[in-house]
Amino acid sequence: MRLLSNVRTLLSALFSKSGWGDLKASEVLVVRHDANCGYSYSGKAYSPIIDTLVDICVSRGLSAQSIATPYSKLVGEQAYNSPVAFNRSFIWIALLGRVLAKLAGSKKSADWIAKKRTAVWLKVLRTVKPGLVVGIQPEPALCRACKMMAVPVYDYQHGVLDKEDPWYGELLAKSVALSDLPDGFLCWDQASANVLRAWAPGRGCTVSVVGHPWFQRFSNARAGDSLVQAARNEHGHIFHDDKPVILVALQWGLHIHYYPEESFNKVMCNALESVIKSSSDKYNWLLRLHPVQLRGEEGAECEQYLSAQFSGMAVEWRKASMMPLPLLLSQVDLHITDMSTVVIEASWFGISSALLNPFLNKGGCIDSLYEYERETGIATIVPQEVESIQSWIEEKLKAGKAVPAVDAGDHTAESWVENVLNSSNR
Repeated sequence: MRLLSNVRTLLSALFSKSGWGDLKASEVLVVRHDANCGYSYSGKAYSPIIDTLVDICVSRGLSAQSIATPYSKLVGEQAYNSPVAFNRSFIWIALLGRVLAKLAGSKKSADWIAKKRTAVWLKVLRTVKPGLVVGIQPEPALCRACKMMAVPVYDYQHGVLDKEDPWYGELLAKSVALSDLPDGFLCWDQASANVLRAWAPGRGCTVSVVGHPWFQRFSNARAGDSLVQAARNEHGHIFHDDKPVILVALQWGLHIHYYPEESFNKVMCNALESVIKSSSDKYNWLLRLHPVQLRGEEGAECEQYLSAQFSGMAVEWRKASMMPLPLLLSQVDLHITDMSTVVIEASWFGISSALLNPFLNKGGCIDSLYEYERETGIATIVPQEVESIQSWIEEKLKAGKAVPAVDAGDHTAESWVENVLNSSNR
């Protein structure tokens, strides 16, 4: 299945249209990937963080150019803001880099690939002429190109930040050259920012708390925000009784990264499945698929599994997966997940989370994940056992919701964009 997917990606990239003719001069350049598009608006894929940032720019009279990073498929008219892709350019660099590795070694190949990728981004920057670049995990080659062009580039947080994360805790903190780092990081809250502050300032990167633009958008909705109004009109309450509502945030790739056993169903642990089935008359269950599960290779398998196991019960996953997360969380009492970032967002609503991944325990490969949430008690590691999950649910429902842990920082994302552009134009 993965081999077939890789072949499809390769062929799609090789025969994709070049995006050079679609670039336009803009004050802001934003970068995102298909995996960041967790919402659909007006029939188009929408990135809650990056596309909201574009909407902020447009509302302030600023022009913006959207780029889809390799090897995105949701481009042009398929996605909001018509993101441009350069899959063909990047796939040729990758293929030729492999040939060079065979002939000259991996070191020379890696250097050549970095140089060529940087050249692609330099061409983009010279065409768009932005005063600011914001992306979700902007690659080192893009950051290097921005430094060469004296254009500030920032990495906007898109998930949980962990000091042992391979990208933020290892690669950027220790391995990537200073010239290939972003100028700064934009974080949702102080707890996330503190993870980066342990090393980022020492490497010349700023760390700013600007909040989550998607959640800010819904919590401080403007009367003229057509997206928020459309979402509220389209997505009402899913259940209409007084039973407690429990959200399960699903994740893709668990069978790849944590549970390779053939007995694993690739969606959730057997204990959680049993709890849902045995309590669907007592609780209302919402299952939210990850964007990759909605649009990726795992989508069909996930839908097949959920339909086979939970059809006819008080278990809903289609509406729960399409609804904006802020609206969904407003009707939830508890949250259960293997290790989804929804733990953080749920805490902003005072919703307790159960973490089922055993590798979160001391000595596990992700034992530092959600340290802040676990220390405050809003998140708890729960064994993958039926009785343990049931006991946690009963205990937390009896205790009620906690005080919402909202921390948007000193400035909103909206004011941050304006401040950075003003300072860079001085």
